Amino acid sequence: MTLGEIPGQAVATGLLIRALAAGRLPHALLFQGAEGTGKADAALALAAAIQCEAGGPDACGACGPCLKVRKNLHPDVLRVTRLPKRETAAPAGEPEEDEAEEDADGKDLRRVITVDQIREMAEHASFAPREGRARVFVIDPADRMNVAAQNALLKTLEEPPGGATIVLVSSRPHALLPTVRSRCLAVRFRTMTSSDLASLLVARGMGPEEARERAALAEGRPRIALALDRDAQDARRARREEILLAIEAAASGRPEDLARLPSLAASCAGESEESFLEALDLAGALLRDASRLAVGSPVSALVHADLAGRIGALGERLGRSRAADLVRCVERMRDDLGLNLSRSLLAEALLASVAGAPLPF
Repeated sequence: MTLGEIPGQAVATGLLIRALAAGRLPHALLFQGAEGTGKADAALALAAAIQCEAGGPDACGACGPCLKVRKNLHPDVLRVTRLPKRETAAPAGEPEEDEAEEDADGKDLRRVITVDQIREMAEHASFAPREGRARVFVIDPADRMNVAAQNALLKTLEEPPGGATIVLVSSRPHALLPTVRSRCLAVRFRTMTSSDLASLLVARGMGPEEARERAALAEGRPRIALALDRDAQDARRARREEILLAIEAAASGRPEDLARLPSLAASCAGESEESFLEALDLAGALLRDASRLAVGSPVSALVHADLAGRIGALGERLGRSRAADLVRCVERMRDDLGLNLSRSLLAEALLASVAGAPLPF
């Protein structure tokens, strides 16, 4: 996939293509945005464009270097990610991780990218390219670097040796140290509108009804929309309904609904940080849609257009100003997860704010 082929990201990829054409690509970039918006694909497409034999500015997708990047075989394009837990031991001075997380292939992965991995990357960055124009390093997910790893990265970000390019890919840039973020050019990857994503899915051969449902459930994120199987769709639909019901109950003002807020908050918090992040993403998207309808935006501008009736009623109850404030509150809560605050307390604070309590931020 080339930069120009990343769906729904013409602004982000256009910025990168112009920088490549002008020979002014920064040596450190931060690709940030919601999960599934194409950040990782864009990082590899950028690496291919840098190595491409055709002269660019975008990759041709057909030459030897482009094919090697696509197949993860190019010696000058290296990806730093979490390692399988069973194949790693805790480095000296670091506690062993108590928890492991499964990737898409069912492998147990360490929760963090370690300082030893970053030091090894820095050593590789000091080498001259083996066959390409420059060395390219993709750290994904960059927000899983522990603090020691992020500190070890700082010097390499400031002065990458040999013209190396470092791309940090993150769905949670707030988890990165400010000193790391300040050394990178931030490139934002945004979600698509549901109507645009549904059109993309139809163009790829999907039926219109399924395309509309997938686009809504994926919240405008192409990679997630394409990957959803029936079980995943059912699970995501159920989770969205759970979050919307909790918000509607909090906004209703009825005493019997307000009495249920603690149990609703516990359900929203989920059993893991990833589950709560999904809840916050869903809450943010639903409240953002409510704010849009409250100011008169068309249904086609919504992420969850299939729920326009309920979301419109929610927007009327909250009002445009309150809905917009709640969106900002959700975004702040997402940031504060990096401070290891209680998920349950954050969920309760959010629902209390929907019910009319003073905003916590």
